[in-house]
Amino acid sequence: MMHRFAWLPLLALTAAPAQADPGAAARIKAALAVPEGSPQPGCAVGILRDGKLTERVNAGFADVEARRPIQSDTQFYAASVSKQFTAVAVMQQVVAGKVRLDADVRTYVPDMPRYPQPVTVQMLLNMTGGVRDSLSLLGLDGYDSLSGADRALGLAAVYRQPDTKFVPGSRYDYTNGGYLLLSEIVERVTGTKFEDYVNQRVLKPLGMTRSFVMLGSRTTDANFAKGYVAKDGKIDDADDYPLFGGSGGLITTIEDLAKWGYDIDTGHKIWTPEITRLMTTPGKFNDGTPALRGGWGTVYASALWVGPHWFHHTGGAGGFKTLFGYNKDKRLGVALLCNNGDYDPLPKADAVIAALNEGLPPVSEPVVPPSALSGRYKAANVVSTYLVDWRADGVTLTAQRPDGAKGKPMTFTGSEGQFRSGPNRLIPDDNGAGFTLEIPRVTLHFDKVQ
Repeated sequence: MMHRFAWLPLLALTAAPAQADPGAAARIKAALAVPEGSPQPGCAVGILRDGKLTERVNAGFADVEARRPIQSDTQFYAASVSKQFTAVAVMQQVVAGKVRLDADVRTYVPDMPRYPQPVTVQMLLNMTGGVRDSLSLLGLDGYDSLSGADRALGLAAVYRQPDTKFVPGSRYDYTNGGYLLLSEIVERVTGTKFEDYVNQRVLKPLGMTRSFVMLGSRTTDANFAKGYVAKDGKIDDADDYPLFGGSGGLITTIEDLAKWGYDIDTGHKIWTPEITRLMTTPGKFNDGTPALRGGWGTVYASALWVGPHWFHHTGGAGGFKTLFGYNKDKRLGVALLCNNGDYDPLPKADAVIAALNEGLPPVSEPVVPPSALSGRYKAANVVSTYLVDWRADGVTLTAQRPDGAKGKPMTFTGSEGQFRSGPNRLIPDDNGAGFTLEIPRVTLHFDKVQ
């Protein structure tokens, strides 16, 4: 199975140069579906072909109150798209011989508790270590505003955990805590503040002059985007996010992400062949099976979802939704920076790619189309049948008792194979034959029935 996810070290040798479509920009803007007629937050989009930025599409306002429009050089908070910059910084230390991927994290961060089974650096990169989420822990510690917490508090919250959520290496579980620890590893082995290291050793060599990793303060640039949540005509301020690096922290622009994409495709100054190989090697569980999240055809690598055609990562925090993806076959990249927290970046990116009219697979690369998952499902030892209506951006779940009466529908929203409704999580199987429902204190698997 793993051959489906294999990547060559040099990604830019297999396709003829792509040509931009003069009508693509208008179709992309329509696909973004940013409401017009009144000031609204929106998105900046960049399409890269053979490493070059060929389409720049902007819709909506960076500052709704001031009616300042979004531009391609507007600074956005990148949220979890920042993680790939953290992973590259780690891989630079691996290549330099300063960090071993199979080493216990305590080798570099002895402040960590000694767990019964060690968590390795590779597990942190692949989201399989079971380390608890640092941002959730900060919330439990009373930091309702994430911009009010700092890096030291986040690390301390992780260090206080006496155990992991599960046996390290046995499950996939997305966690910001693991990437905060990875940034601490970089800081300790280099003797340089992590944020300074990324700014000087990752961003600066690529000429990403309008990008930086924050350390305690926001951007002071005049051309920045504020975060909002806009839905059903109502716009709420949501400009709150952590002001330190590791799991997030990057401020960037479409123009600068194009330079990141150029290096992946053509430059190979930071994305050297060896770092490209390390970054795009799919993760594995302890038993050697791929680190699938369940329900989607991609495997988590190092801050990248690696599929048959694309690698990508999304981000979401404080009124911002983001994505960066690269298609190795077509040498085509997509960068999406939005300041509306109501958006789901993956369906937005899929719509943008569809608008190119080039027959490209969606960035999400689902194994089974969501529409094919609708139907009736049963779980062992549960008397009700569950009626499921799947869509690209969510799912509705309705229990039907044996007497035919139906319960109140539950609506889950999300993407990338994981859908949430409050504390509940629904994960479809990769083969479309069922799904796992996780609710507080209970986890059940449902199989499709006729």
